[in-house]
Amino acid sequence: MVKKLLPGSEPLFIEGSKTGVLLLHGFTSTPYEMKPLAKYLESTGYSISIPLLKGHGTRPEDLLECKWYDWFEDTKKALFQLRKHCTKIIAVGLSTGATLALHLAAHYQLEGVAGLSPALILKEKKLKLLPLALHVKKYSHKKGGPDISDPIARQQAVTYHKTPLRSVREILHLYAHLKMDLPDIYTPVLLIQSQKDHVVDMKSAEFIYDKISSTEKHFLKLKESYHVLTLDVEKEIVFREVASFIQRCVEPSED
Repeated sequence: MVKKLLPGSEPLFIEGSKTGVLLLHGFTSTPYEMKPLAKYLESTGYSISIPLLKGHGTRPEDLLECKWYDWFEDTKKALFQLRKHCTKIIAVGLSTGATLALHLAAHYQLEGVAGLSPALILKEKKLKLLPLALHVKKYSHKKGGPDISDPIARQQAVTYHKTPLRSVREILHLYAHLKMDLPDIYTPVLLIQSQKDHVVDMKSAEFIYDKISSTEKHFLKLKESYHVLTLDVEKEIVFREVASFIQRCVEPSED
């Protein structure tokens, strides 16, 4: 049975040049949050892929069927699809999508990784009570929508408004796994995080920056956005920085 997708959550694939850009959305979100960046990059002629991760873009209950390695498998499949056409690939992820992109870089050849609000250390203090909460309730509800400063963008975002707690345990397993893999990352890395992020602690990007083995690494701190950088008030800054980073990673151009 084909599950009905939420409007805007459809995956995207654009075949372009031999440079590929893999865009990965965050936990409980959809490709919608990465499509503005894809549109910005469209003029470059890059091949672009935004996969829809398993359990996302339909209904929150579908996440209950997923393990963290299901999302990593989706990430790998998207990489291999791009690899059929592209000689150079850069992965760009938001939040848990950034975690997946970095994990990918630890195991597969990439020309670069851009992590936007990279999820590794969360701010939510209630996570300490997660084992107990799992015995009491199945879901955590997002009051006010996703963590976006711009009220219009927050209202229009295509995402789940409740989170299965059992699935939170899965992303924590992914984060723990990535912590061990960080020293295996040698590719150029760009990290962007906002000081007003209410989901991911600034220590997350700082920890990643310190632990990766990359000699070329950059860390940009924003001041006004919240967590979902690709939809928020400083998105144009994010888009320019990501585009510039991609260009540096692939020069000299193979085209």
